[in-house]
Amino acid sequence: MGEVLKKDTEKNEVVVTKDDIVKGLRGLGLKKGDIIGVHSSLSAFGYVEGGADAVVDALIEVVGEEGAVVVPTYSVNRQFIELTPWDRENNVAWKLRFSEYDPATTPCWTGIIPETLRKRPGAVRGSHISHSLAAIGKNAAELCQGWDKLYEYDGYILLLGVLFNRCSSLHLAEQYVTLPEDILESITLTQEQLEKYPKPEWEVYRHPYPSFEYIDEPCRRAGILKMTKIGNAEIRLVRLRELIDLYIEELKTNPYTYYRLKKNR
Repeated sequence: MGEVLKKDTEKNEVVVTKDDIVKGLRGLGLKKGDIIGVHSSLSAFGYVEGGADAVVDALIEVVGEEGAVVVPTYSVNRQFIELTPWDRENNVAWKLRFSEYDPATTPCWTGIIPETLRKRPGAVRGSHISHSLAAIGKNAAELCQGWDKLYEYDGYILLLGVLFNRCSSLHLAEQYVTLPEDILESITLTQEQLEKYPKPEWEVYRHPYPSFEYIDEPCRRAGILKMTKIGNAEIRLVRLRELIDLYIEELKTNPYTYYRLKKNR
């Protein structure tokens, strides 16, 4: 697919319009009635006339009233807490503590595009204290309850200028796979850690965190990934069901590609 861009001759920078985005997304095959989960970077496009509002307008126009747009609105009510010597001895990678969360007012840290969409009239935001989704369109109230809903509706994942390392819906595959014992031992919180850092107030991760970016090449080989370019941004589109099914097989056959234990690096 060709580039969809214009040049600002004075500043010599890429300028992208809402119509450019609509044209590019339709060129990928998106149409009215589709449901898309969007991970995004506004700056990746270049200069977008109308900013994040133009991107949101384009997404809504492409899927229409019968479709829906879902975005991650992971909230800023988090504080990274310094690791203690005990944490490091017990393989803690990082830990966060959460304050109160209000779906209507708590900003998100996942970018200006989801922050803009969640404020739109008709948008609905989920209740998860840290990893909420917001959706607009048909069945928005259901779709914002989790990525599993997008999977059930056979929706798409759309990456606007970002890679699969931003695609948190890939975690859905983990419930269908039994990882090797050494990986499980490394990433599973101990009973002592669960008691010391109880959810939902705390969120604790142990090494290693899965490296989702490595799913890109298997997607290409499997022929399930569509790509184009809009302005400077690489755009990726894949059906979530196909992505999760592929990642399940990858975790079964190549788990150390994604969970990089020190001995396997």
